[in-house]
Amino acid sequence: MGDGGPARPEPETRRPLARLPLRHRPRPEESGLPVLHVLTGFLGAGKTTFLRRWLDFLHGRERYTGVIQNEFGEIGLDAALMRGDTQVEALDEGCVCCSLADSLRPGLLRLVESMPAEQFILETTGLANPANVMASLAELSDIVRPGLVITVVDALDLTRAGDAGLRGVRRAQAERADVLVVNKADAVEPAALEALMERLRALNGQALLLPARHGSIAFAELDAFHSAWLDRRGTPPSHRPTLPRLGEAVTHTEEGYASAALRLSGPLSEADVRALIEKAGPGLARAKGVIDLVTGEGIVPAVAQYAAGRLAFEPAPEDEERYLVFIGTDLTLPETAPGDPASGRLE
Repeated sequence: MGDGGPARPEPETRRPLARLPLRHRPRPEESGLPVLHVLTGFLGAGKTTFLRRWLDFLHGRERYTGVIQNEFGEIGLDAALMRGDTQVEALDEGCVCCSLADSLRPGLLRLVESMPAEQFILETTGLANPANVMASLAELSDIVRPGLVITVVDALDLTRAGDAGLRGVRRAQAERADVLVVNKADAVEPAALEALMERLRALNGQALLLPARHGSIAFAELDAFHSAWLDRRGTPPSHRPTLPRLGEAVTHTEEGYASAALRLSGPLSEADVRALIEKAGPGLARAKGVIDLVTGEGIVPAVAQYAAGRLAFEPAPEDEERYLVFIGTDLTLPETAPGDPASGRLE
């Protein structure tokens, strides 16, 4: 007390008031910027099929979505297959996770300006490492806000390959995903599918796992998962800064992948296509293109798709040039296709 009169009360600890004027912290969706989801997955896993099913779901609810699409090699088939589904900006002749990083901003700006939308989807090449893509996306915060990283994996391919399947780029794609779409789930036995799901859970315990058949999933569940992250006012785990782990930044160049384009001027039979696939060697991971297919009913334009040991044909879009693209390691291709004077070349 002392002689100086009554003691002064101790000053209160200052506490900031959360709701002072001008102290509002906007939720991400209040920024006005569209969301950019990243769709990745290894060669032939079924990314484009999944994307078309997803767009059907979104557009059916009047949530129009643009696509920026990247393919490995000089010729882009997937953008042609997407024609009519939505507005597509194609980035070809390189991989967005390395050589095309500088093209992503102008390509995305063109898409945003031509198609005002609440969200966009970046479909990467099957050889892209999402860890490297994230570095490019961090520089686009003035154009878009971060969405989910969705990785499509091939159940048939991974069950056949066993533990050797989830290595390199495949492993990096699965580890960085917020959502793992396990495609071709109907092509494997239930016990094998469950074993694969357990392996994926052990590799990435925070990702949502969704089995898919012909690219279709419970899209409402995917919507709810994304909304949950928005409600938490956070960003999905894929966008959080992390210290790189050993092997996380692996690239397709380090694994020896290359692309070879064989341009065609004559028709091919299914046997001709299988012969080219066989000749390409054991390192072939993916083959696709537009051909004039010889059938018992005549010659018809067809899209040829090969992955994980399966060759399939479907109707081709109109006015496409004829070619086959092969992607893999240590490829061996002839200078010309069977009965075709047109020349092929390695990239």
